[in-house]
Amino acid sequence: MYEKHFDPVSIHLSAPVWNLLPLENSPLIAIEQRDELRRVASFSLYHFGDHKFLWRDLVLPEKWWVNLAGVSNEWIVLKVFESTENPDKTSFLFLNVKDGSVVANAPQQFETEYTNTALYPFQYLDGEPDFDTVQRFLSTRFDATPRLGAEYLEQDDLVIISFYTGNPAAFINRLVIVNSTGKCLYEDEIGMNLKGIGVNTFFVASGNLFFVKNKSELVTFRIV
Repeated sequence: MYEKHFDPVSIHLSAPVWNLLPLENSPLIAIEQRDELRRVASFSLYHFGDHKFLWRDLVLPEKWWVNLAGVSNEWIVLKVFESTENPDKTSFLFLNVKDGSVVANAPQQFETEYTNTALYPFQYLDGEPDFDTVQRFLSTRFDATPRLGAEYLEQDDLVIISFYTGNPAAFINRLVIVNSTGKCLYEDEIGMNLKGIGVNTFFVASGNLFFVKNKSELVTFRIV
C-alpha cells in the first residue's frame, strides 16, 4: 500500500504570527507578525517552494494600527486604522509583491478579488455531535482525551485534526494526520500552556499544509 512521507520545513520568526494569507496559484505566502510588547506590526513575503523570503520584517510608519487584509498576485493589501476612537475610519495600503514597496496611485477600495483559496478546517466544539465523534476516534487511536474543541479537515485520502489535551490554562494543542485506514502519518505538539482554543490553527493551500507552532515557528510541507 502506498505510504506518504512528509518533509516538514520550519522557519523561526522574530515575533508571534497573527495572520497568514497565501497568494492564489503561487508558492508565496504573506505573513503578519505582531510584537505586543513593542507594539510593532511587521510584514513579510515568504516563498514556501524555495524556503526563502522575498522581503522580510517590513515596518510601516503606522507601526501598530495596521493589519493584513488581503492578497493578489500583484499586491499585498493592508488596512490602516486612522483613528483609535473610530474603528470604521480606515484606509488601504497596497504593497508591491516583488519588493514590499508601497504602490503609488493604488486604488483605495478593497475589492473582493484580493482573497485566497486556502482550505480551512471545520471547528467542532465540545457538546456538538461532530466533536463527540472526533473525540471517540482520538481517544481510541491516540489514547487522548480531547478538550474544548477540535478542528477537522479531509484532504484527498488524509484527515487532519487539531485538538487539545491537558488542564485549564495549560492546554496542549496537538496536530495529527491520519490516512483513510486510521493510521497516523504525522503528529506534533504545536502549542503549549494555552488558556483556550484557537481558530484556523492550520490550513491547506497549493497542496501544502501550513501551521504555526508555539506562536512564532511557521511549519510547511507538501501533503499532495
